[in-house]
Amino acid sequence: MQHITGFKKYLFLLKGFNKEILNLPLSFLSFMVKQMKYEKFTVHSSRIFINTIYTPFPSPSYVTALKCFNRLSKGRMSPFSAYISVTDRCHLNCWHCSNTSAEKSKDLALTDLTKVIRELQDFGVSCIGFTGGEPSLRDDLEKLVSSVDNRSFSILFTSGYLINADRARALKEAGLTAIVVSLDSHNKEEHNKKRQSEKAFDDAILAIENSLKAGIYTAISCVISKEMLHSEKIYEFISYVGKLGVHEIRILEPKPCGRLLNSAFEDFTEQDKSKIRELQYEINTKKDLPKIMALAHINSVNNYGCNAGRTHLYINANGEVYPCDFSPISFGNILNEPFEVIYNKMVKHFPKPSNGCIISSIYKNIIADGIDINALPIRDENKIERLLGHIGKRPVPKLFSALGFKEG
Repeated sequence: MQHITGFKKYLFLLKGFNKEILNLPLSFLSFMVKQMKYEKFTVHSSRIFINTIYTPFPSPSYVTALKCFNRLSKGRMSPFSAYISVTDRCHLNCWHCSNTSAEKSKDLALTDLTKVIRELQDFGVSCIGFTGGEPSLRDDLEKLVSSVDNRSFSILFTSGYLINADRARALKEAGLTAIVVSLDSHNKEEHNKKRQSEKAFDDAILAIENSLKAGIYTAISCVISKEMLHSEKIYEFISYVGKLGVHEIRILEPKPCGRLLNSAFEDFTEQDKSKIRELQYEINTKKDLPKIMALAHINSVNNYGCNAGRTHLYINANGEVYPCDFSPISFGNILNEPFEVIYNKMVKHFPKPSNGCIISSIYKNIIADGIDINALPIRDENKIERLLGHIGKRPVPKLFSALGFKEG
């Protein structure tokens, strides 16, 4: 594994040159180059990975991403990434899980899902993620992965369950770009308690080891607690997963959705998020540790902001299209309407990128408005408009300002 830091990163950026770049605003290119000071590159399978949010380059999926940003620079909303829940089934009972809808369903047929994937790719989506539930419970997972052609890169989000050596090799052969394994603690008992399973930790570690051996870009996802963030535990955790050989640590704050929606939820403060960002900036200067990708950094006004319903979307296991997997708002079902129709409907409610997480802004209003959380998702457009109205005006994130988006 080769991590790249310092000035050398900017030399490696030259490998990303493509004619599509010539059509992008100089302000955007300048912004992106400056953002790289917060990142650490990894050379893997002849491609450069910034992290699992960015498209690896050079690659056809990278060209797809450039075309997406070109459309955005012309004021046309365009989806960059789409995560698909391929099953509601799961063997765990995680404390923070967002997928707790009462509308559990049978898995969508392989033919339906591959049709959706083709629609997404034809529409210009650069990143397709497979999530759940636990996606490894689908016997045809490899067929789903192989249905993603090289116009997009693919990510699998998993607890690590059933990812043995043979499965990892099969996923690699199917074309999987990256795997993200959930791991919330380096302490076995603590992780198992959070996942309510005595085997969760061992499953995660084996999946990490098997994925690395299979040659898959391997990240772990940590839903961090405030106690962990503000103690030495976070450094112990980073050191532990570094010794495992993982390429990346994704740090997420718990979100007020799913199992946490109707609880005494204490959202992370701006001070907490600043601490997470500082951790990323610190660790990403060190070659001997995995890179950190913190949503607190990505979602800040100084970067991408929140792109739910704009450049990112989520399709649940019933086929309902949400702005993201944290936002229980549906704009239609891909079994009943073409994706383009649903996306255009969604964009009307999300015409511009904005700062801050949507669900963190509206979850109190979901409770205050007396909306039955067991009846989610919300489909009524009047209710959706009222909920989103609580967000108010927010500054346009700097990335989109660099693309030409204006306030108001």
